[in-house]
Amino acid sequence: VSNKGVVDAQETFSDGVDTETPIVILVDHNTASAAEVFTAALKENGRAKVVGEQTFGKGIIQTIRELADKNGGVAVTVARYETPKHNDINKAGIAVDEAVNVECPKDDA
Repeated sequence: VSNKGVVDAQETFSDGVDTETPIVILVDHNTASAAEVFTAALKENGRAKVVGEQTFGKGIIQTIRELADKNGGVAVTVARYETPKHNDINKAGIAVDEAVNVECPKDDA
């Protein structure tokens, strides 16, 4: 439902539940934040294999608070990401099940 009250409905040919098809998630050293939590959720629940490179390890959310008289600022951590099994990913990242070189030129990204 949007703010205009419009309902967007989607249809599938089946019930839409598929817990059997294997899933592989490709990650690299730039995979960060919510993408790491998504990856960990599928990995920790046995739904996906993770292939590529260890992820970045961005597990905190920060905001900058301005100091008085515009005399600089300070970064304040306001939240942190954790996996469904309550593992802290900050500065650790997600380990891959199968390490492979993931070179992708910026022109191809």
